[in-house]
Amino acid sequence: MQYHCITRLTIPYILYTMNHLSIRQLSLQYPGGLLALDQISLDITNGIFGLLGPNGAGKSSLMKVITGLQRPRNGHISFNGTDVLKEPAFIRSRLGFLPQDFGVYPKVSAYTLLQHLASLKGIGNHRERKAQILSLLDKVNLLQVKDKEVHTFSGGMRQRFGIAQALLGNPQIIIADEPTAGLDPEERNRLHLLLSEISMQVIVILSTHLVEDVRTLCHQMAIISQGRLLTQGSPENMIRELVGKVWTRAIPPAERQAYAAHPFIGQQLTGKVLHIAIHSEQQPEGFLPLAPTLEHVYFHTLNHS
Repeated sequence: MQYHCITRLTIPYILYTMNHLSIRQLSLQYPGGLLALDQISLDITNGIFGLLGPNGAGKSSLMKVITGLQRPRNGHISFNGTDVLKEPAFIRSRLGFLPQDFGVYPKVSAYTLLQHLASLKGIGNHRERKAQILSLLDKVNLLQVKDKEVHTFSGGMRQRFGIAQALLGNPQIIIADEPTAGLDPEERNRLHLLLSEISMQVIVILSTHLVEDVRTLCHQMAIISQGRLLTQGSPENMIRELVGKVWTRAIPPAERQAYAAHPFIGQQLTGKVLHIAIHSEQQPEGFLPLAPTLEHVYFHTLNHS
């Protein structure tokens, strides 16, 4: 099997660098009084860090503050020892961003668009720019279609192109906003492999509401809701804390309301039978033990917030 090493092709100078993003007591308030972030504190190092929460939880607001697009009310952010609130250009020059959707693409080829983006990122040397672009297109398996217009790409191809542009300029931190939304299972797996490989040398912040992406990719995670940090740690440890405390029962869907006293942390409809999962320190009557999952952790945490 042929293996492409991204550290040799695209980011050689950070091969042995451990990056560190420190966020302390970060708060953000929008005009009108909406508190989008409320005293958020996080430490993030190389690898994939999952930022999990429902829509409107404050994930996008946090990303805007990290990238310098939004000024917080108070708090502190440093990246590799530099205060990025005072020097936002420091992190911007080391940042790659993979949005959920680029919107409308110009009618230009993938190679031409990457040339333009590389110039904007300050890669002025033509030979260096060309070598890096071709290397990245090969890495994301788009080299054979480099002369094809990007607006004609499939959803998965666009996301792979997004990774290529995010890696331009040898970033040390990459923010991926809902990167697998709308992808089929094959493209999702391919994107997971790419992000996993990239994260060996850089910080990847995965902002998502999809529990499956966090379970598959992340070694550390945080759950936020309504601007507040609810919990953080490794997915494995969070799941372990629920062992012996998750119970399930199969019921007709029409009887669901009869169990409303038990906050559901999972439910799955199979045929005409609803399998509900609840959290309890003791085994409730009529329920059977169930091995906990990260989805149970997520909904249990939201229920207790």
